[in-house]
Amino acid sequence: MSTGIKVAAHYFIAVVFGAIYAVLKLVTRVDPCKITFLSRHSDGITRDFRMLIQELERRDPNIVIATVSSRFEGNPRAALRFGLASLRSLYHLATTKVCVLDSYWPAVSSLRHRPELVVFQAWHSLGKIKQSGRQTLDREQGRSQKLAQSMRIHEGYDWVVAGGKAWNPFYCASFGVDESKLLNIGLPRADYLVNHRQQIARRVLKSHPELAQKPTILYAPTFRRGSGPDTGARDLAAAIDRDRFNLIVHGHKDGNLIMPDGEYVTCPGFTGPELLTVAEYLVTDYSAIAVEAALIDVKTLYYVHDHDEYLATNGLNIDLFEEMPGCVSESAEEIARVIDGEYPMDALRAYQAKFIFDSPGRSTENLVDCFFEKGGLCTR
Repeated sequence: MSTGIKVAAHYFIAVVFGAIYAVLKLVTRVDPCKITFLSRHSDGITRDFRMLIQELERRDPNIVIATVSSRFEGNPRAALRFGLASLRSLYHLATTKVCVLDSYWPAVSSLRHRPELVVFQAWHSLGKIKQSGRQTLDREQGRSQKLAQSMRIHEGYDWVVAGGKAWNPFYCASFGVDESKLLNIGLPRADYLVNHRQQIARRVLKSHPELAQKPTILYAPTFRRGSGPDTGARDLAAAIDRDRFNLIVHGHKDGNLIMPDGEYVTCPGFTGPELLTVAEYLVTDYSAIAVEAALIDVKTLYYVHDHDEYLATNGLNIDLFEEMPGCVSESAEEIARVIDGEYPMDALRAYQAKFIFDSPGRSTENLVDCFFEKGGLCTR
């Protein structure tokens, strides 16, 4: 489908949705104790949202909580499912005091809302290693400028939940917001890792006892939109000594990894951050899982086999070679040599000091505080 047809389709949908939404606002009123969570990343309630909901219910059982979750995969069936979820979200947007997102939600950015509505964008990462959102418009792995304008991508946010302050310029560029709108408090997923690391590790090892036999390397690359087959897992597996190390390959759910020959583990029942709890080494490329690894002292290496191509098609916010000296290479063999040698912990310590937000382990509590104090939740 051409960009012009997509733009026309989005304008038409926005008009239809806008008319429905206008009627809903006429016949409903805002519940000052209602909070709505919207997610395109899962068909269920994400861990971040679940932890926030539990904390809200602990604080005030009278709070009204609504959730709409529909993972958008790009195919016609998923598009129809997401369209129906978006329609359902209109009622909640018309009647809620606070709305929390973990990604772009078209109805939030495209429609005219009541002045009472306060929107929090709790983007699904703890840092901005790679460029995203408005930073990648008209790039190969981003969206077209015309399409973004028709969809009003990342407009309408009152607050953006961010990681460490060193990432702030990139959050601002990605979402088109002023730095005064950033909340440098991290996400509940950070609390989950920091406060429950041992319990998570026990669950992983119960399901995969073979991982207890020798040190584990977790390979977790980022998602490459529209790219061809990714050889990173295959080449890394060929370079490392799998007699000495376990290898977990955890590709992005929408990725196109070529899986390696020989022995490796995928652990499909666990997320990448959960698998960090049993890993001695994380090998990634441009994924923000590196920030989560830094939270719990997992030795991180960056295997950037397509570095120049990725810079051109997507873009990076930091120079990994500069920020993590001795930990970055375009060569799988060099990554294997670092693993076999002495890991440069001083590089990891400097990274932690620069890129991790203050007071990790309290993000859920701090964000719920913001829902009440900055969002006016339950203020009558």
